[in-house]
Amino acid sequence: MGKKMEWYAARVRNISRKICGRITRKPMIGSRFGKKVVLEQQMGNERIQQLLSRKQPFMVGRFGSTELAVMRSVVAYRLGVRKNVHPEVVNRIYELSGFFPKDEQLTIRFSDLMCESCAQLDLIGTWFNLMEDYMIEHFAPQSEVTYLRAIEPWYHEKPWSKALKGKKVLVVHPFKNTIERQFARRELLFPGTDILPEFDLQVIRAVQTLADQTDERFANWFEALDYMYEEAMKLDFDVAILGCGAYGFPLAARLKAAGRQAIHMGGATQLLFGIRGSRWDSHPVISKLYNENWVKPNEDEKPAGFKKVEEGCYW
Repeated sequence: MGKKMEWYAARVRNISRKICGRITRKPMIGSRFGKKVVLEQQMGNERIQQLLSRKQPFMVGRFGSTELAVMRSVVAYRLGVRKNVHPEVVNRIYELSGFFPKDEQLTIRFSDLMCESCAQLDLIGTWFNLMEDYMIEHFAPQSEVTYLRAIEPWYHEKPWSKALKGKKVLVVHPFKNTIERQFARRELLFPGTDILPEFDLQVIRAVQTLADQTDERFANWFEALDYMYEEAMKLDFDVAILGCGAYGFPLAARLKAAGRQAIHMGGATQLLFGIRGSRWDSHPVISKLYNENWVKPNEDEKPAGFKKVEEGCYW
């Protein structure tokens, strides 16, 4: 089968699976996703614990929706399925995920980097988005696949984050001040659980370039990514946890390639530190974790156009 036909076949398979899923509402536990068997989410949680218990580098990650949309559009363009990269995906990754400037050729370069970064994956949490299985099959054939919720420790009775106890943990996230303030009272955030144990916390403030926020230090997104990687490599840490928009996945890959351990949690990272966001205020599980010690991010951690990001979902 030619590459273009492979793409079309994958599209048909994805659309069929989506329709069937809506009709049957059955989980995909044990099912094949591409050529991979999907690990049940508790098994995925346990696999992260196992990876943390070893001294070897690893990368756990997930695709953000805007990043995956860019990959879909660019790969289709390269295969000749599309005549161009869809302008809407260029716009969305700029507004929602911090990629800059808004430029088609740089967006293509970003997609190429995402595809290359997949080679570092050991475990990916999937939410069965359109063509996600194609990307895993073609760019991360070495990776195990699990449910996205495996990466979020509050869904598990024995959370993988318990294995962070006593470690040197680096967090890369825009909410640096709020994370540090919340960690100082970590025992109040998830009482009676092992979700947030004691560890040596270091935080790098992630470059924030979404929603009309600019950073004059950098000419483009790639310079900002290089900066965060260089800042991270100056520090002594056992594992990095990343929640920094479009920077997170490729940054995790670079850290693993440099011999480090990295978990790209994405937007849910703030929840680990008891930081509320409107996305979760009505969530049937996560909103029930809230208590009087959970807070909103500091005002100085809110970009000017924050409402453009899914109505301010992180704030």
